[in-house]
Amino acid sequence: MAIVTMEENLSIRYICEEYNLRIYGTLTKNLLQEIISIHNTTPHATIAFGRTLNAAVLLAASSIKPNSKDTLSIHISCSGPIKEILVQIDGKGNVRGYVGNPAVDVELQSDTLNISKALGAGVITVTRDLGLKEPYKSVSPIIYGDIAKDIVYYLLESEQIPSAIILTANCDRDGAITRSAGILIQTFPNTPTPVIESIENKLHSDFSLDKKIEAGVNLKDCIEELIGKEIKELGLLKLQHRCRCNKELLSSILESVQTEELADMINKDHGVLVTCVFCKKEYNFTEDELQSILLRKEKIH
Repeated sequence: MAIVTMEENLSIRYICEEYNLRIYGTLTKNLLQEIISIHNTTPHATIAFGRTLNAAVLLAASSIKPNSKDTLSIHISCSGPIKEILVQIDGKGNVRGYVGNPAVDVELQSDTLNISKALGAGVITVTRDLGLKEPYKSVSPIIYGDIAKDIVYYLLESEQIPSAIILTANCDRDGAITRSAGILIQTFPNTPTPVIESIENKLHSDFSLDKKIEAGVNLKDCIEELIGKEIKELGLLKLQHRCRCNKELLSSILESVQTEELADMINKDHGVLVTCVFCKKEYNFTEDELQSILLRKEKIH
């Protein structure tokens, strides 16, 4: 078993055989810092994105094959000022994502961040691309305005999997990430009812993953304290920020632009600069390149 430090970016799978529990953990402090630095997020956007990031890692660990090309994404589309959040992860641990409004500013509630108000009403769409003909999509409403609770609701209603999830992401006054982690616990049909009740009681009482990580408790010990039994590590996946954008991909996206708009890019703008929404990398398309795209588009249609 590898020694895990809080500074690593990891997705970890565990099992508790005695209690018949599947458990997934993630640590994403440095990964979250890297992504929010690209998007220059305010605290509300940082925390909402961080919780979504951790949720995506945990759901991927529970449902897509490690070291595969399979992908899972969580897309939150909402009426609040944050507008949307998208996080995508593949089986190799490559992660990317963005926030619709990274500069969101919401009035504090009792001196704490009001993530529920930043989100508002909306839906959560979970998409799994397992290399089949069509990706599998599930849509669930935002009921609570609390990303952890809404993911639990999604798992129960869409996947029929009773689960408990803890998501934490925190930053200091300068926006630097101090903690980012998550735990997902899923039951089997034969998981003892007293075990489930014990975990639920702890989650509703004084158990705080955030405070334990701040105190230096490692993730495995946090989980064992929560469930009250030893767990076994099944696998570990390193996470890294990696975007899949390239000029060829963006060229195909430009082909979907209206013919008149492409013509304006050529005749009026004499080229276009396209920025990837995920990593902010810029791609310059010259008049000649746009003309070639327009010709391909006309041949197709």
